[in-house]
Amino acid sequence: MKAYKSVQAALWIGYAVLWCGGVASYLFLGGPPAGSGWTAPAFLFTGALLTLALAPPGRRWRLMAAGLAGMAAELAGLKWGVPFGAYAYTEVLHPTVLGVPVAIGCAWLILFAYVGQMLAWLRVRAWLRAAAGAAWMTALDLLIDPLAAGPLGYWVWSGGGRYYGVPWSNFAGWFVVGLGLFLALRRPPAKDLKATGVGGSILLFFTLVAAGQRMAGPLIAGASLLALHAGVVLAARRGGGELRRSGR
Repeated sequence: MKAYKSVQAALWIGYAVLWCGGVASYLFLGGPPAGSGWTAPAFLFTGALLTLALAPPGRRWRLMAAGLAGMAAELAGLKWGVPFGAYAYTEVLHPTVLGVPVAIGCAWLILFAYVGQMLAWLRVRAWLRAAAGAAWMTALDLLIDPLAAGPLGYWVWSGGGRYYGVPWSNFAGWFVVGLGLFLALRRPPAKDLKATGVGGSILLFFTLVAAGQRMAGPLIAGASLLALHAGVVLAARRGGGELRRSGR
């Protein structure tokens, strides 16, 4: 147990260093300095490992399945433009498997774990929880995608789009994939506010970058999601862990 906690502590420290370095780079330096291209995938790798370390053993296979399913959806997007639209990855996020960065699978794992954990306090029917999870994932991408395809340079959209160059088909794709994930892996995790830390920090990271880049749309999306995060946490703490009761 002590060794396991030591591993968690080491992951938290490494993740915090990468998080702070990334925020500082985009807020004060205009971007990562030369020679620091490894930090973006390392940040997501570390975040995924920390997410798995915080999850109970019985939950980890679901998170890994979500990450693999996300990579499969990304592969379909690269090959056929479905379900997100036509795009291509840059050299920023390496290594790749069949052209899809492994870090992207890590991102899907982190976001699925985060949204699922936040929804654990919402006692509603499984289909409604899945729809709420898909909508939450889509809202997260309203924040993330304009930055990832813009200042961060993770990928490039072939035809552009009206929302900071991102096509609306991308968000429809996120909703569909998110809905599939939450329906297929629908068992909610145990309520644990500590387990929301990585996903919440990713949300804060992109919100701060959006503020630094003066991108109003992503900033509004990020600020709204941070307010929602804070509301869920406060309600969970004050209400004894449940926000609402209903049939399942």
